[in-house]
Amino acid sequence: MRAAALRAILRDVMTTIIRRPLTIECWRETLYLLIGLATGTLAFCVVVTGVSLALGLAILIVGLPIAVAVAFIDRWCCEVDRVRAQLVLGARVPARYRPLTGATFLGRWVSVLRDLQVYRDAAWMFAGFPVTLAGFIVAVTVWSVVLGMLAAPLWVWSLGAGWVHDHVVLVSILGPIAGVPATIAAAWIVRLFAWLQAKMAELLLGPRKAEQLEQRVETLAETRAGAVDAATAELARVERDLHDGAQARLVALSMDLGLAEQRLAGDDTEAALTHVAAARGQARAAMAELRDLVRGIGPSILHDRGLDAALTALVTGRTPPVELSVAVHGSDVGQREIAAYFVVAEALANARKHAQASRISVHVWEDATRKLTAEVSDDGIGGARPDGGSGLSGLRKRVAALDGTLTIDSPTGGPTTIRAELPCVS
Repeated sequence: MRAAALRAILRDVMTTIIRRPLTIECWRETLYLLIGLATGTLAFCVVVTGVSLALGLAILIVGLPIAVAVAFIDRWCCEVDRVRAQLVLGARVPARYRPLTGATFLGRWVSVLRDLQVYRDAAWMFAGFPVTLAGFIVAVTVWSVVLGMLAAPLWVWSLGAGWVHDHVVLVSILGPIAGVPATIAAAWIVRLFAWLQAKMAELLLGPRKAEQLEQRVETLAETRAGAVDAATAELARVERDLHDGAQARLVALSMDLGLAEQRLAGDDTEAALTHVAAARGQARAAMAELRDLVRGIGPSILHDRGLDAALTALVTGRTPPVELSVAVHGSDVGQREIAAYFVVAEALANARKHAQASRISVHVWEDATRKLTAEVSDDGIGGARPDGGSGLSGLRKRVAALDGTLTIDSPTGGPTTIRAELPCVS
């Protein structure tokens, strides 16, 4: 068993190594290194010119506004490199600048010079030029060598000597053969240089560890406050539905039973039966409203049988019909599964009440990273907004409290797609 597992691991590693030149990531990294020459040269020229001009005129009053202007231009230049890093890192490098402070307009603009990130930007623009130049040279060199080796028969023939001499024939044969491992090596060399350059940009242009921790604390405080607000709103909805729905039904039931009792005491059997029938209808309506209310709080089937069974029960008998597909691992129910259930329930309620949809589809799945995604689509009239009082605002807060994201694509005229992505918290 261990030998088989080892062989499987080695096979996966070799497949990853060999397939590297055929992946889109390889060519994104090549593009990253090629673009780097233009952005690095521009940034270097800007910072050298700007800093030299500001220092040279420092004894004059114009030196200060030039320094401020250079700081803002540096921000723009570095923002380009933050976006460019997404080609390698998969995500844009976040910026963490201090807000402008000061009692006067001039004071606010000068406060930019007190931001440490401005000087880290300048350091990247200085150091980034040789780094991006080296990356450009590496990318052009390795791929030029690879192209030359693979195209050896063509360029040997184009020299005019043809394939007459033995050494020419040997070059024509061995060039493409050696070009295959050279292509794999070139892809990994490009990967190494692109990764080092992107990590250097992330180190200098991204927030420091303390700033990341501070930002994380702010995000947690905001999302947890949103979760509390959503819970408060949910409690208010339950109280309102109890007061206006089930409680009113029970009051009417009590009155009908009282009137029936009076009619029976007066031997008016027909009127008493009428009141009993009305009381039975009020009891059915109250039970239905209580059932819906409990389902809105959290269905027992979700905790007993899992998300798949709960969603199946939720969509069964719906009008319009709902297409459901669920692909989740296991039947454990946590906060993620509860949030996904409520996202689907609220999206279905909106589609039924407001969207005038004729077709609804619900897809829930987990990917390889255990991220749970719930997506609800309908062909209705669209126009769903999280701030429109439809309950989507509370859903967004509930999802954000679990470090997830809720996206709503609902242009006027439709269709509407509501998608919740909930990461694995373990």
